[in-house]
Amino acid sequence: MPSIQSGCRASLSMVSAAVLAACASESPRTAADSQAAHVAAVAAAGGTVDSILPIAEQLRRFRESLPAPDSLRHGAMSRDGLIRQFLEAVAAKDSATLNQLVLDRAEFAYLYYPTAAISKPPYEAPPQLLWGQILTASNEGISRLLTRVNGQRLALDSVTCGQPVTVEDRNTLYEKCEIRVRIGTAAPSTERWFGTIVERDGRFKFIGYTNAL
Repeated sequence: MPSIQSGCRASLSMVSAAVLAACASESPRTAADSQAAHVAAVAAAGGTVDSILPIAEQLRRFRESLPAPDSLRHGAMSRDGLIRQFLEAVAAKDSATLNQLVLDRAEFAYLYYPTAAISKPPYEAPPQLLWGQILTASNEGISRLLTRVNGQRLALDSVTCGQPVTVEDRNTLYEKCEIRVRIGTAAPSTERWFGTIVERDGRFKFIGYTNAL
């Protein structure tokens, strides 16, 4: 398997090959496997990565000018509370609250990425590449969701997340969460409207708003 860190500059197609090779033996199941599959898709679009640099140096550069947060700022105090705030913001088209409920760049750089499986072998996805993938998928997902809901009232019936949860140092990840929700006067449906939820020190935020709508 080619290393992401070999060579002077590696095309993203090489990054894609490395990521796919790491996951080739099984279907994506963990947060790292799911993210690796997304990174591979982004990598296939083209571009370059300074792969000669170790991950630690890439992270140092990614953190430049970013403040170091000590907690998930504006995070909810429970998983279901986070989801309720999210649904209220979606119904109200409240972009300010939606931005507060998802990881920002500094939280990603200091609190999530350093202990994430995706940052370690066999994945070693560069922070700038992974952050770009998360940001793009999240923006596209929330845009589709806001268009679909279109300001209608939302009523939450239940929340179900995949088991077991993934623990990465101080972070607990709730993956593949499905909500049973009613949009306006329509019959309730069970769908995935957001990506992984991260819990750190009793605070909860979304890693992103990726969805399949």
